[in-house]
Amino acid sequence: MIGQEQSITVANNMTLIIPELCEKKLALAMKEEVGEYIRKTIHNPYSLGWPDPADDFPSMGIVLQALDEKTARVLLVAGDLRARTNVALHCAAYAHMGFTLLIDQATFLREISEENPSEHENDSTKADGESSTVVSPDPHGMEVA
Repeated sequence: MIGQEQSITVANNMTLIIPELCEKKLALAMKEEVGEYIRKTIHNPYSLGWPDPADDFPSMGIVLQALDEKTARVLLVAGDLRARTNVALHCAAYAHMGFTLLIDQATFLREISEENPSEHENDSTKADGESSTVVSPDPHGMEVA
């Protein structure tokens, strides 16, 4: 079953479809370097795997939480193919190592918005015509009255 497509019901009755891995990606998941990354970064006993110990969410689209030395939970998956493929790679690597990767009702699938959030951050008017002011935080600290 390592590397095969899987369909898993996750939080809010959404379905996470983990894609099948090609032979090249399956071989990557079984590399010793990947095992070392999992053992020493995700399951690092000092960070306890939380939150996002390798700061990988921006590039990988997934958040994992180590629960013990050999068990982790997938907490969040961005809904794009890149993130789902990264889940598939982790599933294959964990299975190859004899570790457990939990994906279940505690896993959230979050669809990626096609909108650019920066387009909405600088809006100077509200929908009802009232003006609004965007306040930037003081880069030197908190203002005291």
